[in-house]
Amino acid sequence: MKRVIVFFLVIVITGCANKPNPVFLNEISLSEAYPGNISEIDKIELLDGSSGERKVIEEQVVIEQWISKIKDIELTPDDNQEGRVGYVYGISLYEGDEIKLGFIPNQINEIYYKTNTEFTELIRALFEEQFGKEF
Repeated sequence: MKRVIVFFLVIVITGCANKPNPVFLNEISLSEAYPGNISEIDKIELLDGSSGERKVIEEQVVIEQWISKIKDIELTPDDNQEGRVGYVYGISLYEGDEIKLGFIPNQINEIYYKTNTEFTELIRALFEEQFGKEF
């Protein structure tokens, strides 16, 4: 009987230990997701997900203007957090040579967000300006 109880306890403990920590989904803005002071960004790298082409922005005026428009837009988590494949716009934010935050319009820090038209349009406009083509 003791063996049955011990076996049962081992199964219960093993089952509890393998549960992933729950992810709490809250609205967030880019400035809240950024690890540090978002005004310290001094380089933005853009990646065209359809072609693999990259552009680097280091002009502080361009960076500051774009960040000021986009940083406080609230993003709502998507209820469906299943993995997805592919993207059109990839953005990496740097301080010096250190990448501080990489994201795509509907995913930041491994959390998927519902499409936010204002957020996506500001990203699209930056890409079109920097790549000189329509997206």
